[in-house]
Amino acid sequence: MFQIDHFKITAEELPCLNYKNKDITEAVSRTTIGRYYYYIFLKYREKIYHLLTVGDRNELKNRRNIHYIIQKIMANYDRTDISGKLKHLKELRNLCDYELSAIIDKNIINKAKLIVFYLEREITSIEAGAKLNDAFNKALKEI
Repeated sequence: MFQIDHFKITAEELPCLNYKNKDITEAVSRTTIGRYYYYIFLKYREKIYHLLTVGDRNELKNRRNIHYIIQKIMANYDRTDISGKLKHLKELRNLCDYELSAIIDKNIINKAKLIVFYLEREITSIEAGAKLNDAFNKALKEI
């Protein structure tokens, strides 16, 4: 199975590599943000998946709007800080992927890195039980 942590390693090493074409700096920055986002998104998705004890857990893997569902689960779990930071990081990723006129620089990378650092610490606060199960069921109903 693919190791999710490799996305983070990639995000940290990409900007440090020595590229023949120095003009690709912005592409590297945009890709770095994406790798940070998918690293933390998949960490949360897998953590929640393994802690749930109700419903069809495969809803977490098969839904097209899974990114939004994870945010809603965290909001319903009374962790709007986590939900908000996941949302903000996704917005940065979308900016990098779809807004070609946006300037993506080290400041944006550092912003994403700080969000990931916070979310890495907070993932341990998620626990199995009725509260998480209820948050999951409520999120599915709200979608």
